[in-house]
Amino acid sequence: MGITNTISRAELAAIAAAVIHGYSHIATDSLSSLHQIKKQLSHPNLHRHHIQGDVFQSIAKAIRQSPSPIHFFKVMSHAGIIGNEHADVLAKKSATTYSDIAIPSIKTAGPEGNPFYNIHWLAKEEDIENQTQTHNHTHTTNMAHSPPPKLWYLPNHRDALQAHMHLLHKLRNAKTEANYHAYYQTLIKDGTANGATSNAYLTSSYVPFKTKCVIMKYRTGTLYNQKHAVLFKLSTSLTCPLCPQVDSALHILSGCQHTQIRNMITERHNLACRMIFKAISKTGSLESCIVSKDIGSNERMTMLNLQIPETAESRIVPKWLFPPRFSDKDRFTSSRPDFVLVTPTATKTQI
Repeated sequence: MGITNTISRAELAAIAAAVIHGYSHIATDSLSSLHQIKKQLSHPNLHRHHIQGDVFQSIAKAIRQSPSPIHFFKVMSHAGIIGNEHADVLAKKSATTYSDIAIPSIKTAGPEGNPFYNIHWLAKEEDIENQTQTHNHTHTTNMAHSPPPKLWYLPNHRDALQAHMHLLHKLRNAKTEANYHAYYQTLIKDGTANGATSNAYLTSSYVPFKTKCVIMKYRTGTLYNQKHAVLFKLSTSLTCPLCPQVDSALHILSGCQHTQIRNMITERHNLACRMIFKAISKTGSLESCIVSKDIGSNERMTMLNLQIPETAESRIVPKWLFPPRFSDKDRFTSSRPDFVLVTPTATKTQI
């Protein structure tokens, strides 16, 4: 491996190849290469003993003999720009190989060869939106005599690729008009939401990695369900495979009416509530304020060594918490809260 076989030389060789092959607009992320080329053009005597002097001379000669002005551009490195990412790969390969060539047509010791040999660029067809809208019409035309579609290179791997993938696969962007998004934004504005608490599970060692993935999929709307299956043309039905209701991420986590799934959802809910109950029990004073709870059977609570306050034996909310005209039927059939805590109110005494 020669002393001149470096990434810097590979970048200079790529610039030299582009100049010699007649390219007038050349972009590179190597600011040092641009400074060295400018130095070679203005003060060539300073590069007489430079280790890459032969490449500088080739570039300067090609620039002076060029029939049109050559423009150099400095671009940001590692920003998803396709040509720049490929150039980095080629430069590293040429710097680490033991051969004097990195690719058969690009010699590291000289500027000969095509710098774009065997490079694949991401591209999209021109007016893909119109082609999607006229999909049915294209099947009725004679495609044998139609010209091939024009291809437009995607300028980067970020915004352009994301927009193209949304259009092609119907993944869409986040729905900011959804209820959950609106609720959370309201909590953020009034200061109720705590970002550190809401995202604590990401750094918790008690939460399994698979569980973290499921939570992130639910938050980002990528938890696979029948809506995705229909969008990806893998199904024609939006109905849950286990029950007759419409499938969704919320349906999977808390709405499926299948017997086994329903029992799993209930037990998961009770498990979370029992963890909250255990935390309340550690406070001492608040435990005695619980007047009702709906977090599973008393037998399960006893198995987990959770002491049930005498005031919280029943799952039914006490009658004295309701207005006098509230019927027992409505009290028994209404939705039951997980906990009901009644705390004493401080009173002022006059002396």
